[in-house]
Amino acid sequence: MALFFRSIYLGWLLSLIYAGVLYLSDKYRRESLINVGIAFTGGVAAIVLITTIHAGLPGLSGDGFTGGLLARVFDSFVKAAIPEEIVKLVVFFLLVWNFNFDDFSEGFDGMIYMGMIGAGFGAYEDFSYIFSQTLPHIGEEGGGAGRALQFITWQRAFPGHVLINSVSGYFLGRARFIEGKKDKLRMVAWSLVVAILAHGLFNLAGSGGGTGWLIIYVLALGRVFFFLRERMLEDSPYKVFSELPDEITESSFVSYVNIIRDWEFDRPIDRYKKLYDREASPNLGYLPVVISIVILYPVAIAGVYYLNKLILDFFKLVS
Repeated sequence: MALFFRSIYLGWLLSLIYAGVLYLSDKYRRESLINVGIAFTGGVAAIVLITTIHAGLPGLSGDGFTGGLLARVFDSFVKAAIPEEIVKLVVFFLLVWNFNFDDFSEGFDGMIYMGMIGAGFGAYEDFSYIFSQTLPHIGEEGGGAGRALQFITWQRAFPGHVLINSVSGYFLGRARFIEGKKDKLRMVAWSLVVAILAHGLFNLAGSGGGTGWLIIYVLALGRVFFFLRERMLEDSPYKVFSELPDEITESSFVSYVNIIRDWEFDRPIDRYKKLYDREASPNLGYLPVVISIVILYPVAIAGVYYLNKLILDFFKLVS
């Protein structure tokens, strides 16, 4: 039992760090912590649907990422990347796409929310991997738990899902504010294709032996994220407000008039200005945040774990 909870907190801590870095990467207007928490929770809950798909569809169950190159390609893309990214995209549309304008007001929000779904998904996946891979080697007594956990945690300490889904969220952010159904669908399709390719290649790099290729790939993927982030922030409607002084004086009035004249976004400038001036994250207080971090999310991960066991036992009975 001690190993179970240690694995939960290790997997949760890794994703929490990456989620925090992602959240702070928006330098103009940060999203509500409530909405970010909804997206993260949706990522954790997505595991249940993935487990059902893997257990219910022939050929998708069982251990993967072994054998020759073709077998690893099949496992990386067909068993893992394709179903997982489809489910995460479904979660995004069920939860995030329906956020009102105040909560999803610019393209960069797509990268934030989709990245948070990936962080929640990764929190459970890291826990599951650490726990399942440690237990067979140390037994129920847990004699070598410290060394095993240290090694396996290092193997999992890569922001794979966060980066993959932040990059794919770039296209979802574009889709949100683009005109025309065909263009929206094209961007959504690009999001899914990019997520599947990035995820499959991440799995291949991780299963190829050693961590060298994985480190190189994660660094490259991180560079892509920062490139897309800069593009989104450059196009952000909030950028112009960050460059203005807090009060419009006579010397800055001309600049403000020019901004209004050149405003190119669909929503009025006054609405964006109110959102920019408003505190983005509700003041939840320290206690609810601490309870969520220390108790609620770990309990949610444990609940998903036992629910997954019920699903797997069910399919074993009916098969």
